[in-house]
Amino acid sequence: MQSEEQFATSLQENSSIQSSLTQKKPVSLVDKDKLDPSLRAFYKKYGDVDVEFIDPPVQSPWFSKPYALNYFHKGKLFRTRGLQRSAGKLELFLDLVYVGIASTLASTALKEPTGASFLKFVLLYMPAITIWSDLKDFMNYYYNDDLIQKIYVCWTELLLIVYDNNCEFADTSTKALRTAVVAYFLSRFTLAIMLLFYSFYIKQHRIQMRLYCLSLAITSSCWFFIFLINDTKGKCIFAGLMYILEHSQFLLNVNPWFIKKLGLEYTSALNIEHEDARYQGFYIIAIGQFLTTTVMKNPLSTGWNPKLHKGFSLLFDAFVFLGLYSNKDGCITAVHALRRNATTGALYIYTHIVLIASMLLSGNAGITLASEITTDYLDPSKRGVLIYFHAGILAALGSLTLLSLLDKDLDEPGHHKVNRIIRISGRIPTGLIMLGITWADQLLTIKSIMWLDCLFLMLLFIYEFLVMNSFEFHNIRASKSQEV
Repeated sequence: MQSEEQFATSLQENSSIQSSLTQKKPVSLVDKDKLDPSLRAFYKKYGDVDVEFIDPPVQSPWFSKPYALNYFHKGKLFRTRGLQRSAGKLELFLDLVYVGIASTLASTALKEPTGASFLKFVLLYMPAITIWSDLKDFMNYYYNDDLIQKIYVCWTELLLIVYDNNCEFADTSTKALRTAVVAYFLSRFTLAIMLLFYSFYIKQHRIQMRLYCLSLAITSSCWFFIFLINDTKGKCIFAGLMYILEHSQFLLNVNPWFIKKLGLEYTSALNIEHEDARYQGFYIIAIGQFLTTTVMKNPLSTGWNPKLHKGFSLLFDAFVFLGLYSNKDGCITAVHALRRNATTGALYIYTHIVLIASMLLSGNAGITLASEITTDYLDPSKRGVLIYFHAGILAALGSLTLLSLLDKDLDEPGHHKVNRIIRISGRIPTGLIMLGITWADQLLTIKSIMWLDCLFLMLLFIYEFLVMNSFEFHNIRASKSQEV
């Protein structure tokens, strides 16, 4: 679950940022020579932010006095002095553990690839991604790398491991269900305790932190009512309603109207550069599902064989998905979705949730097709694996299309010969074509299908590369740099 502080403050930040961008007079956060290349690219596209720096308290490896890394005071953005943060070691450590857990859930769904198993995957995936999001937001706002935070991260990962080892059997074992629910409850309730403790030190976020703390305590406690339900269908409905309740509570907490009604002098602010970097890093690790599964325990066998051929196609698929995410819609300057408004900010985050799940499902389905199915033609009983593979790719391409459109294009007319909509218009049709190929499984071999999929994705990548990077593109970038 995301922090309720995120989107309401993005609205306040948006007006000053967008004005800065449109007037071409941004205010630098730090000396650009001190920025790593990824942040330089971010500021070049999305512009600098008008900010006033604050000095952090004295740091200690044992305990550092909690403080807000970013906050607004009467509309003015304040940020902790120092270099811009990239993803911290603790955060990357969490990502690796989480992707392993989510990958396990995806591989479990593939044991019996049906609609029911997909529903089970979604219901089990949501608590895990919620815990990851909770910790991501906490680190974005209050990261100080002291011993307390390290213990908190380790404790959360222990609970994730407990959840992962029990949730698969939650529909058949009461003991497993109870263990999984308790692990999820403890994770969210621990966050509530951390927010309450930090609120005594951080006056800038105090009201928002305590409101979110209260909502966490209430919604997480409601999960225990699931033990009163006897049938599996009822438990699934209850879980779905709980997700709606939790997310509705979140959306209420971040609603700009609600925040305005609180009349706060201080409000929280999101480090959008860091948030963007966190999702990029997480997405790249998820793409790795296409690759790591092709080398772990040598699943593609020895020598030059059909399994290896199919594995190569997965490598190219992963390469294309990395390029599509990085290119977005090819805009040179834009307003980031998290800065634009609350709606685009919410869509940015929830679309990433769908995107990550799609990558995990399609990646695991791909390696199943490549290594575990040894016949040339797919057995009709295994068609569900191919549906998972193609449907996952379609969902990923749809998510990448939406993410590209969430940014507000600030390019001047003439910078591109092709309209932004046309530049990314091939993604969803390509996914639909690939999904249609699923029902040609008795006409084409598995290897032919996988390489045909790869061909369509490569053609899509080549098309977008050509329309987004014309031969005069370097001149456009040079002129842009001179204007800034």
